[in-house]
Amino acid sequence: MNTPTKDINLALLIDVDNIAYRYTENILSELSKYGKVTIRRMYGDWSQLRLKSWLSIASKYSLTPIMQPNNSPGKNASDIGLIIDAMDILYSGEVEGFCIVSSDGDFNKLATRIREAGKVVIGMGEKKTPESFRASCERFVFLDVLESALDEDNEDGKDTDFSFPIVKNDVLSPSNPLSKPSPLSSNTEALNGAEITPRSALENVIINMISDNTAEGRDTNLSEIGTRLAKIYPDFDIRNYNYSKLSSFIKDFDSLSVTSRNKAVWVSLKGTSLKDMEAQITAIFKQNKTKKMNIGQLKNELQKTNPNLTATVKQNGFTKFSIFLEKKIPCIHVVNNTEAVLTPIKSPSVSQ
Repeated sequence: MNTPTKDINLALLIDVDNIAYRYTENILSELSKYGKVTIRRMYGDWSQLRLKSWLSIASKYSLTPIMQPNNSPGKNASDIGLIIDAMDILYSGEVEGFCIVSSDGDFNKLATRIREAGKVVIGMGEKKTPESFRASCERFVFLDVLESALDEDNEDGKDTDFSFPIVKNDVLSPSNPLSKPSPLSSNTEALNGAEITPRSALENVIINMISDNTAEGRDTNLSEIGTRLAKIYPDFDIRNYNYSKLSSFIKDFDSLSVTSRNKAVWVSLKGTSLKDMEAQITAIFKQNKTKKMNIGQLKNELQKTNPNLTATVKQNGFTKFSIFLEKKIPCIHVVNNTEAVLTPIKSPSVSQ
């Protein structure tokens, strides 16, 4: 697949009547893969108390609230205002792409019109979004699936397609950017009285960047990491963490490896060997004096002794811990994607 030669400017238009505010950081993080979000607007009747949470995060994410009084029963005022603004932006020529966020199917004609004008249309919504809207977008991302992609603690036992099939375009780079950073927006560290993004959140973001690139068959350059972190966290500055070089900052993460080749700096995952991972898991079962454990409990205990767990799972091509266990750890049998059973094996342990 072709990759873009430069970032494209994007307009983000959110129908808050049909989307939960908790997805905001996920939305912006996903869009950082495509370009720069230069217009950020959210549409709703702000007199309604149920939308108060959206207003509380507006300034944090530079979202402009557009008031759309809902005076007509049965009519969604947010839809009308969003559509009018989208057409105004389209004719202004200020952006090369649009991201329409809604689980409502009423935007299919708008998406089609924008695409006919040669612009990129990225749709985002929950799995309940009607197919008509999903099919009208160049790419559609399921926000609820994106949110749960790394939440293996709540396995539901189902394999899910992360995105609706799209017609690919030279402008869009990720064909399947499924792995999603999952930092909590409220999870911050204090620095001289200011709130900064915690290192653990940045580490998760970087791990998923590398995993996405690996799935597309390409390596991850240090400069790409710096650029995308700045898009996701506008206040990101390595000096906030007492570093003067991004490479030094990255090197201090146990799960990441930094190497130089061809006059460039590259970052890769530094996971634990499968042999060592198997030994750690076996030790946990012995400590708990059991042969069966909840996968969430096993993961939590393993993370205490192995900070590279997420990197190891990703490095082996998986997003779910349960599937990694079933496929890569011979001594473990997974039942219903929720229980891990320790089973004796006659063959030698997995090799490095």
